[in-house]
Amino acid sequence: MPKIAVISDIHANLHALYAVMADFQGEQCDAVVCLGDVVGYNAYPQECVNEIRALGCPVVKGNHDDEVVNLENTRMNRIARMAMEWTRAQLDEESLTWLRRLSLQRIDRAKFTMVHSSLDLPQAWNYILNANDATGNFLRQFQPLCFHGHTHQARVFTWEGGRAFEHTDYWMQLVQEGETTVQLDLESGRKYFINVGSVGQPRDGDPRACYAIYDSDAATVRLRRVVYDVAGAQQAVLAVGLPEYLAERLETGH
Repeated sequence: MPKIAVISDIHANLHALYAVMADFQGEQCDAVVCLGDVVGYNAYPQECVNEIRALGCPVVKGNHDDEVVNLENTRMNRIARMAMEWTRAQLDEESLTWLRRLSLQRIDRAKFTMVHSSLDLPQAWNYILNANDATGNFLRQFQPLCFHGHTHQARVFTWEGGRAFEHTDYWMQLVQEGETTVQLDLESGRKYFINVGSVGQPRDGDPRACYAIYDSDAATVRLRRVVYDVAGAQQAVLAVGLPEYLAERLETGH
């Protein structure tokens, strides 16, 4: 199973999900895994759950997937909570049960680890924003490769000599230089903790959807940006009565 699409943070954005699915099918990926947050913020929670379930792929639980079934424990801001309450009302009981039963982390049969936030405290939903934040994860990461999401920003961290490092050049090529694909060559004996970005709500100033392709045979990870119908996704958000801010941020990528 050499080529695996790694997607995360779909956030009920069906327009972006369809574009990414078409892209990884065009890239002839053999499988797909999902790092959570299938729901939240956007207009198609039930439809996105249906699409991910239809793929039959490994999925780990994100904080929105968790909080939509535990609204009384939510720590979200006012807008996110409004969207979450609306989301809960759109999901059927079968989908809520599926979300509730998702694992917080798992090891894929291709020998990499999957988690939404980090392996040290997966249900604390900590944001890994720099090398210091990544240290706790590496201390719990026993596979050479771990994929995560949650921050909605593609980032590459490595563990070398007992320290975590961030490699910002990949992010700069994707966002500042506008590249469609950036390739990381994995080195034997080194640990990698890779954020694959967000399908449905990027927060790095680039509105294009983001995901990764892991080629286990070639020992590479490619981070990819995909253009999708942002205007259509915005119109859908407004049409169902979700806050205008959620539509606006799709255009700015923040």
